[in-house]
Amino acid sequence: MISRNPLLLFFCFLLAISCGRQQEREKNFLNDPSLSNEVKLERYLESDSLMRRAFSEEDITILRTYYKNRDFQPFLLEDASSKSQRDSIFTLLFNRSLAFGIPQEYLAVKNTTMHAIESDMTKVLMLARMVAIREHGFLDTSGRIKSKLAEPSMDQLLKLSQCQSLEQAGSMLQSMGPMNNASFRNLSEKIYAFGMKYPHDTLTLKTKDYSNEAQRTQLAKSVLKNKGYLKQENSSVQTFETALLNFKLQNGLDSTLEINDYTVEALCESTHHKLMRAALSLEKIRQSKLDFRRLVLINLPEYCLYFYANDSLKAKHRIVIGKRSNETPELSSAISSIVIFPSWKVPASIIKKEIMPDVRKNKNYLAKHHYVIRGYKDTNRLDVNTINLNSNGYSIVQTPGRWNSLGIIKFEFNNSHSVYVHDTPQKGLFNRAVRSFSHGCMRCEFPTELGKHFLTYDQQGREENSMPSSTIDSLVNKGKHQVIALKIKIPISVCYQTVSTLRDRLVFYIDIYHRDSKSLEQFRNPNRIPLTTL
Repeated sequence: MISRNPLLLFFCFLLAISCGRQQEREKNFLNDPSLSNEVKLERYLESDSLMRRAFSEEDITILRTYYKNRDFQPFLLEDASSKSQRDSIFTLLFNRSLAFGIPQEYLAVKNTTMHAIESDMTKVLMLARMVAIREHGFLDTSGRIKSKLAEPSMDQLLKLSQCQSLEQAGSMLQSMGPMNNASFRNLSEKIYAFGMKYPHDTLTLKTKDYSNEAQRTQLAKSVLKNKGYLKQENSSVQTFETALLNFKLQNGLDSTLEINDYTVEALCESTHHKLMRAALSLEKIRQSKLDFRRLVLINLPEYCLYFYANDSLKAKHRIVIGKRSNETPELSSAISSIVIFPSWKVPASIIKKEIMPDVRKNKNYLAKHHYVIRGYKDTNRLDVNTINLNSNGYSIVQTPGRWNSLGIIKFEFNNSHSVYVHDTPQKGLFNRAVRSFSHGCMRCEFPTELGKHFLTYDQQGREENSMPSSTIDSLVNKGKHQVIALKIKIPISVCYQTVSTLRDRLVFYIDIYHRDSKSLEQFRNPNRIPLTTL
């Protein structure tokens, strides 16, 4: 509790003034023109009281080691001509930190009124944080901001600070990190190319302000100009349409000229925020421990399923995922079986919200859609004409067949969310760019082909030719329910990475469940980020 004693408050006030004056007296040497910058730096670094007022213990260690290795030569306080050039190089490097997956928040300083010597040390720390983040990342395994960044490599920091051009500094910083990881390296290179080419606009607009076609067209022209896709708003129709298509492809959208809701959402998001999502994607790859010897990898925002075997990609399939109101979860499990012509036990939420309202209107609805109604305890089939339709004491199952909502094939794996990968009768949805339509499960395009790939790499422990990949075609042609248990379970990882690469370009997919945006909210609290306190 804060004391209200006037004498005590006055004493504290005097003490604060006294400490401030003492600190100023200690720093008087900084304004002595007879002293070189090297001497001033050495004297400052040797003063425990000055250092501890401005820097953390970790920062002090970095600064003292760095300047000692340079014989106390400043980082940027050089002669006037070279200072101007090098200062502009590193200022642009700091301003474009997101091109390297480094959030600007780590380069913030609480006080901008400082002596040039203190400013030099602060910029060394900014560069050190860039090195530390490239080498070790900024999030822990739970996705939270690290309370302390890892110590940067002093050799790398020293070399980077000696670069004489932006290209040299950018190339060196870009080479840091787990570059032996092909996914990390590829994404990192594409982020760098994009981040150095386009402006980092910070304005995020409200999508609800753009509801009609005229407003959306004007939005597109203005935003494409601000984001660097157009040189001017009043460009020719052909130039505008080319820029719009380029933007849509770079945001995982369709290749039409329609400015639909998802296009508006992408236009309204600032490039700064998109690059922050790119930084999160790099962090997720850095922390990933996937084994590609055999793996099904699903990236939800990309709407894609990948099957790897023997460390190489064997199949890629488009998928449909859950709606925003029925999010597909992230999970890790193992596919244990392939089910031919599965039945579908309808979740209680779908029974209540979607099926029963139609049944109350038309009792033939169940038979028309091949549903069977059963009791929970007594699983015998019930007559819809004899039960209380407002009761919850029953379950509904859709019988196997080509009409089934799961289609003709399902891949089962244990999970607490009751989701799986399956076929669907609604094939047309795979032609959409943003494929968020299901109740949470993942619908797969050409699932029988995927099943064949699974069987091709599941022959260990079977008699020769006892279960060839063509078995799936034979069972589908028979039209009967059948379960194929896999001899070796296939690990499956369902992840959420909104920024990825597609062929030769970087793609910012829609943050369909806003999970990245929620994760980035923690950067709004500066107390969570280690800052220089000068």
